[in-house]
Amino acid sequence: MDLIERHRRFWKCEPVDKPLIGESREGKFFLQPFVDLGLKDGPLLIQDIPSPSAFLPYYQQSLAGEPLDGDIFWTAKPPRAIPWMEAIIGCKVKATLQSNCMTASTPDHQTDLAVINVLNNPWARLMSEFTDILRNQFGRETPIGQTLMRGPSDMLAALLGQHFFTLLLDDPKTLHQLAKQCTRIWIDTLTAQFELTPRFQSGYVAGIMGLWTPGRVAVYQEDAVGQISTAMYKEFFLECDAEIANAFEYSLIHLHSSALQMLPAVLGIVNLSAVNVVVDTIGPTLETLLPVFHSIQEAGKALHVHGDFSQNDIATLQKELSPNGLCIWIVREEENENAQR
Repeated sequence: MDLIERHRRFWKCEPVDKPLIGESREGKFFLQPFVDLGLKDGPLLIQDIPSPSAFLPYYQQSLAGEPLDGDIFWTAKPPRAIPWMEAIIGCKVKATLQSNCMTASTPDHQTDLAVINVLNNPWARLMSEFTDILRNQFGRETPIGQTLMRGPSDMLAALLGQHFFTLLLDDPKTLHQLAKQCTRIWIDTLTAQFELTPRFQSGYVAGIMGLWTPGRVAVYQEDAVGQISTAMYKEFFLECDAEIANAFEYSLIHLHSSALQMLPAVLGIVNLSAVNVVVDTIGPTLETLLPVFHSIQEAGKALHVHGDFSQNDIATLQKELSPNGLCIWIVREEENENAQR
């Protein structure tokens, strides 16, 4: 069975003799290119970001050599360090070199989300410029894919700050409206990227996760809902996540092992294809999480689990879980910290 067929079977949870296993090299391409190109600590305006063409030597270096990380494809995508979705909706962006990250925060004046059009939004256009230059430079031999795009709850948590939590109780009507607007912007942004993304071996690759799919795929995360109740998730964001899953042929939602209270509701999203669970270094042990992983597989969803796994951890996952619809992604702790920012 060739690798593409194994990836296809992952999404369908069809029989295979072993799971997909890979180790990420993402940590080698995060904030350093920005630093080398003159990025400074502090507020970051879009005009401070060098032209996408200036990043090409870093892409060439990271794409050199083996195109696979184990069973996982290494994908060219717009820089993950930029908080793209938060910037698109008007959040302020700040670079913190000591922490090796960029963060988003509440703007001085809230944007009217209803008028945002990703076709003329400066940050969305910059994302498209990156995708376009990557397509032209590498698209014949390398998969081009989606960058990190945080979901509606994360977008609103950054946009509203602490006001996000007060609106849940004090003005649910407004929060519903804002959540729907963020969902539309999210879908429109990824749709625009797919208009520029070439097919790879007759399909696409989920950029961050490196998973080949026969059709267009959405990868999204809702870290902020880990700080609210399951009832609030169902009221405000479950419909948003379902709408994203419905908008694309395949979908994967990213969750954290330390905040899985909304998982039963998530598993009820009919068109959701897969669930990614980050095994956090602080939180339930891998052994404690095994029943959770079983519940995901029993719900008919593919399971993508990632963490700083030892060989014993990998052996445990292979022994205790079905290989059908299972991907084990090894992400070393330093990189995992960057991925969660």
